[in-house]
Amino acid sequence: MSTVPAATPGAKPTPPPKKTSIIETRLAKVKEAEVVCERSGLAARNAWADLKQKSKDAATPWRIVTVGAIAGFIVGRGQPKDGGETVGAKVIGTLMQSLITMLGAGATAGVAAGAAADAAADATVDATAEAVEEVATKKGVAEPVAP
Repeated sequence: MSTVPAATPGAKPTPPPKKTSIIETRLAKVKEAEVVCERSGLAARNAWADLKQKSKDAATPWRIVTVGAIAGFIVGRGQPKDGGETVGAKVIGTLMQSLITMLGAGATAGVAAGAAADAAADATVDATAEAVEEVATKKGVAEPVAP
């Protein structure tokens, strides 16, 4: 005789295990990858914030002055024997020239963007005023105004 337990009356039979499709399996892997990606992104943001805070804490005025003095001394020590420019002077000169060029370009772009924004605002105001005047004229509320 077999010892199979009898089903209790009114109990729902347990459904057979559901076969997962390839799409469901891949969807689960994608969701798992998204979670891992989000964790990595959060860890990167936390590490960046920590680095910024430690940099601010470490950059005291005396440390900045000390590093500047040491760097100036090292650059000044590279004086060539023939009396020409030092390597440091050439490097610093090139960096300063590119910095001035970038600042000039940025200022020019800022002025141009401001002028374009002003022109767009003026055009919007003019178009709105014309549209309001046109609607008022059509409804007979106002008379047309000569420009």
